[in-house]
Amino acid sequence: MEKRKKYIFRTIFGILSIIIAVIIFMFSSQNSTESSKTSDGVIKAIIEILPNTKNLSEDKKDEIIDNMTFFIRKIAHFSIYALLGINVMAFLLTFNNNIRKQLLIALLTCIIYAISDEFHQMFSDGRSPMIRDVFIDGLGSLAGSGIVGIIYHKFGKTKK
Repeated sequence: MEKRKKYIFRTIFGILSIIIAVIIFMFSSQNSTESSKTSDGVIKAIIEILPNTKNLSEDKKDEIIDNMTFFIRKIAHFSIYALLGINVMAFLLTFNNNIRKQLLIALLTCIIYAISDEFHQMFSDGRSPMIRDVFIDGLGSLAGSGIVGIIYHKFGKTKK
């Protein structure tokens, strides 16, 4: 990859990584009530879109929300850290290093951020750190950075 193109990609993926980290920080700053409202709002939006659920009674919708909240929150953890992993790995691929080393650095960067994110939640009312969430965040990071690594390995290498 030519220098100018590398610099542009490095800048874009660096900025996207920072934006995602800020979004994660903002979600972690929410107190438990705000966090629950966010999760419940996502589920309500999905319920109102799906043809099988949008005409249900409010009691039935509330029951679905109660049953789905845990899963939606964990999917959100996985997904946002997958996005972080994608962007951190893409950023690192703009440097000339071993792809396995870059994957390890991307994964460690995301996991360290996940640990700091859980620590940060201790300072938000009604929230507490969860080792399970760090594990889920790590899996999301591995999935995101792994996908980028595979795509790069298969299609992105320049021929020497």
